[in-house]
Amino acid sequence: MKKSDLTKAVEIADGIYWVGFDDPTAGFRCNPYILNDGDETVFFDPGSVPHFPMVLEKTLQVTTLNKIKHVVVTHQDPDLCSAIPRFEELVTGIGGAFDICTHTRASVLIAYYGTISNFYRVDANDWKLTLKSGRTLRFIFAPFLHFPAAFMTYDEKSKILFSGDIFGGLSFDWSLYANEHYAEAMKAWHENYMPSNHILRHTINKLDKFEIDMIAPQHGSIIPKKDVKNYIEILKNCECGEFYFE
Repeated sequence: MKKSDLTKAVEIADGIYWVGFDDPTAGFRCNPYILNDGDETVFFDPGSVPHFPMVLEKTLQVTTLNKIKHVVVTHQDPDLCSAIPRFEELVTGIGGAFDICTHTRASVLIAYYGTISNFYRVDANDWKLTLKSGRTLRFIFAPFLHFPAAFMTYDEKSKILFSGDIFGGLSFDWSLYANEHYAEAMKAWHENYMPSNHILRHTINKLDKFEIDMIAPQHGSIIPKKDVKNYIEILKNCECGEFYFE
């Protein structure tokens, strides 16, 4: 796979971009993503306050602020959503607005970052979001992985699974796309951050009914189509959490 210029936004599929920050000193990487659909932009897990300037710069390379209509937030952790008020300030400053797509339980906590946007509660909207074009995003409930109301997002058009914390990795040997060592990085993340194999397998089994061409996690590396089935099987058999520490 061609080496990407990580100083710029990277197009990972048609109209879909990684807009994260590459820090060579960090083993813990965060991956915000942009999905452009006509004049409507969806922002997935837009990131933290420290990374906001770099994420903003890359975001503006691929869209404009007034096009951002939906910010999908898989759970409430600061590494993936504390920058929302910064984006709100810019977007509302030019007369725009977006909604925050998240679970009801997460919305209660996200509000404490000082957000002003309306919440689109995925659990109260049939676990889906339909864009103006008719394109549908499906939300897949992933309870306790690692937040009680966590979820993943499946884009029906691109067949990309935006998996949140699931399929994430923890490693200093990082690349945008999963390398030959990624299975170990993924195990290191799940062993330490996910509660149990029973809970993990319950959610992973839900993916059997989806045709997945790419997995784009919020941490770690992107998994291309050729490796999707392999990594799904790895997670189904990954011992983690209470069993791992016993």
